[in-house]
Amino acid sequence: ESRLKQGTVMEKVHNFRDLGGIRTADGCAVKKGLFFRSAMLNDATHNDIEYLKSLDLKVIFAYRDTDELTIVKTDPYAPLGVKHYNYPTDMQNRQLYKLKRAPVFFKAFHKVTFEDIKSTYRNIPFNNIGYKKMVEALQKGEVPFLQHCTAGKDRAGMGVAILLMILGAPYEEILKDYMKSLEIKTYIEAKVGRFIPKFIRGRMLKRYEPLFVVHECLLEAAHIEIISRYNTVDNYLLKEFNLNEPELKRLRETYTEKIS
Repeated sequence: ESRLKQGTVMEKVHNFRDLGGIRTADGCAVKKGLFFRSAMLNDATHNDIEYLKSLDLKVIFAYRDTDELTIVKTDPYAPLGVKHYNYPTDMQNRQLYKLKRAPVFFKAFHKVTFEDIKSTYRNIPFNNIGYKKMVEALQKGEVPFLQHCTAGKDRAGMGVAILLMILGAPYEEILKDYMKSLEIKTYIEAKVGRFIPKFIRGRMLKRYEPLFVVHECLLEAAHIEIISRYNTVDNYLLKEFNLNEPELKRLRETYTEKIS
């Protein structure tokens, strides 16, 4: 029996969870042991790696930007021996992209707002090669798979939201899973704080707080944009991922089950 079923959590892989059990609109639930999400894997302990191996993952989808990869020296995937792909999304929001490359003294006087983050959420669900590849894996039966980014809340969060839309979960259930990532805030602040000079650390962490949390308004911004462009979720899934009604039915029959 898995450690997760026993009520334990990963030691150093944060924001990790199995999406199994999430309810769908037609009275089913996502099957357990097929779809996982997490923050980055670089700090994984020996026990974490052994547990990840036990999941028999077929693919890992990482949505981390190029600068995030360069500051991390360890390769978390080598011990797992799992096929993995990295799909950066750093150009989805030009303001944040520019800010990330600015000198520290400039960053200290800039403030990140929820509106800045909303802009990213409004863009990443569309024409996103990483999410398209994730959907292809779903169609091909390349499961179990894991989706992650650095914190596992925004880019992985959107990938998970799309997956759950495909499997027929209503927005309320998708939001419920998304909001579980609130617990990651302290971890992200500690991670980011290591790269900020101590004399401006407190100031910068406060001014950048929207980067460290999840909020209903962020996922809602993505949802509103999807409906604005495509009128319905099903039409979005058809136009962005070429998933027609029979294919959605097939995927839902494959990856969800009736609740006993």
